[in-house]
Amino acid sequence: MNYRKIGIVSLSTALAIGSFTASVSAEEAATKQTEAEGEQMVEISSADVDFTKEDLINRFNELFPSRFDSLENSDFRMSHLRGPGSEEDVLTHHLSFDRETTDGKRVYGNVRFIGEELQLQSFTYQPGNVQDALYPAEVTQEEAEAVAREFVNNTASGDYTLSEQQRPTITAGNQTLTDPVEYQFTFQRMKNGIPVQHQTIRAAVLGNGELSSYSHGTYQQQSASYEEQENILAEEEAETSMKENLDLRLQYAVQHDYQTDEQDVSLVYVPSPTIQGIHAKTGEWSINNSFVSELPEEEQLQRLREEPLEEESAPVSREDVKQMAKDLLTVSGDAELNIRSIQETTRNGVDVFSLRYMIQRGSSGHGTNFVVEKETGDIVDFRNVDYSERSPEENLTKEEALEAAVEAAETYGSSFIHEFAYPVDNESSSPLNSEGTYRFSFPQVKNGLPVQGSSLSITVSAEDGELVSFNNRRNGDITNWPDPENAVDKETALEDYKNELNADLSYASHAEQGDTDTYHLVYQPSYQSNGLYYDAAAGEWTESQLTQNESPAEEVVTDHWAADQINYMVQSGILSTDEEKELKPNEAVSKGTALEMLMKSMENFYPGNPNEEQTATFENIQPDHSSFQVVEQAVESGVINAENNTFPVDETLTREELAVWIVRVLNLEQAAKHKDIYNLPFEDASGISEKYAGHVALAHAEGILQGSDGRFNPDDDVTLAHLAVTCFRLAEKQPNNQ
Repeated sequence: MNYRKIGIVSLSTALAIGSFTASVSAEEAATKQTEAEGEQMVEISSADVDFTKEDLINRFNELFPSRFDSLENSDFRMSHLRGPGSEEDVLTHHLSFDRETTDGKRVYGNVRFIGEELQLQSFTYQPGNVQDALYPAEVTQEEAEAVAREFVNNTASGDYTLSEQQRPTITAGNQTLTDPVEYQFTFQRMKNGIPVQHQTIRAAVLGNGELSSYSHGTYQQQSASYEEQENILAEEEAETSMKENLDLRLQYAVQHDYQTDEQDVSLVYVPSPTIQGIHAKTGEWSINNSFVSELPEEEQLQRLREEPLEEESAPVSREDVKQMAKDLLTVSGDAELNIRSIQETTRNGVDVFSLRYMIQRGSSGHGTNFVVEKETGDIVDFRNVDYSERSPEENLTKEEALEAAVEAAETYGSSFIHEFAYPVDNESSSPLNSEGTYRFSFPQVKNGLPVQGSSLSITVSAEDGELVSFNNRRNGDITNWPDPENAVDKETALEDYKNELNADLSYASHAEQGDTDTYHLVYQPSYQSNGLYYDAAAGEWTESQLTQNESPAEEVVTDHWAADQINYMVQSGILSTDEEKELKPNEAVSKGTALEMLMKSMENFYPGNPNEEQTATFENIQPDHSSFQVVEQAVESGVINAENNTFPVDETLTREELAVWIVRVLNLEQAAKHKDIYNLPFEDASGISEKYAGHVALAHAEGILQGSDGRFNPDDDVTLAHLAVTCFRLAEKQPNNQ
């Protein structure tokens, strides 16, 4: 059973070509995600909104009757927001609550409603005490599913069913044993038995049966209409048409290893053009969120420049960046630009200036960060969030807008412009949208191939070509680009693709074309190798780095008295596994593994490059060692001492040595030093090292370490099974869980 918490979906998700929602190219998906993260909501004054805080609290209590009766009105904070580009009359209304309980713990959460009907869009909640939600959970996964299903049925309009298509996710770091068990569920909206694209709900239920989070991704207007299922193409006909017209493009794909914080690049074959589907009514192709009768011809890559610009880039200062912001962030007359701060930091190993700004308009304000490379003056991230407040005229054609975007690339990306090409296919550019802008995605090019997951995205005004956003996602530090000559021939890859191809019927809207209220019947291409990508060098479907790094959801240990505890620790990222080495619960555990299990049971550890300035405590555990973070944190926390030059990572751990670590985790080291005041109720008490007597006594008194047949056996090696159970006992003693 997989209890892992859901994290952030990365580019690797888009590499899973067969995913149900693969309606855009991987590069475009990643670009849109990055741009979405940069957008800031526009705060609306309460005086301009019809709802009061009491209205929102009443709606909140309707959804959660009697559950939050202990909260008072003063515990709530309210705000009203509108995202850039959203409808003027569609606002989101936010309530956050935070209250300290009588025992000194905090209960907090937030809820977001949308629209005049106050439809629940999201909810998160952190109870003050999670003791009853820890492993082992009070409710089973099936019982938690029933809780989530009932809430979805009572809250969301429409028919939702538990989705069989779970999107790949990543979890940064480990989950501790002091974190509550949390079951995750995804529900798919259905209409007449057919799934509706981009209409999903995610819900989480704690191990005690309480709903802890709810997220309804897309707001749907009440006026939405759906095509009737009459006179549509047969599934076999749609599938045959897709196979006959399928073509592939060779390109690079960059994936990020979140365990090592390193990037890896592969040669992949992807469909070209990206076919979103076939209109089940007319047989037209769904391309770039519009229907066309014929598939577009594949365009050849054309670099923006074959060579770098002759004028070399120069370093910039804080004042230079501040002036750039003032020049680029034009605001309307009733608004004021407020530069909050300028910080020097790093982004992907590059020194940058990050300028934080706000645009104030009356009592409302919104803003984001403007990021510039320090050594070149090239823009990394820019977005004029005030542009959504305008009503621009549509003066420029798409071709004219492209010229303006290229000019912006030459002006603000001069040091790397030769690495990028003009947009290929319609999927790399967006049509005129409701904000009055055009967006273009310029792919990075290496060895004549586009690089998936690496692009220069530029948005310009349809009125005069003014720069609205600039996002540089190039990968400049990769050196091991595979040779395209090593790829299998396209005919072989095409055959493999066709063998995996199916046509799935779903409802889809063309939101980017302004067609948000009409859902069309579309056959989408899907692949049986869902979650995999086609490795052109190997000539086979391959598991992405994302899923390779996920802890296994299946049981790794069976038929053992500690199997449940061990499997839970593996799935939580506490205990590392090796495909080539079987976990043996009854074998002695090394000090390196034991320390990792103990520390990760109590603390979160996140992958990332170690600080180059950090000095290693032990000669044999340098920053590039897999145990470096754990060992250094154990030293800092006082769990292990630094008396020796090396840490015996491969030695086995004895029971009395484990007692010492346990007592130090409990912060009882000083008490353990008074060894003479403790009575050791073991027949072999004389065999316990004198300096460890207090530690053994306390670990036993706390109920964490027990003896066997009246003996403690201090010199016995600790087995994996006993250590796993011990970690759970220790977690129960942590202050937050009592």
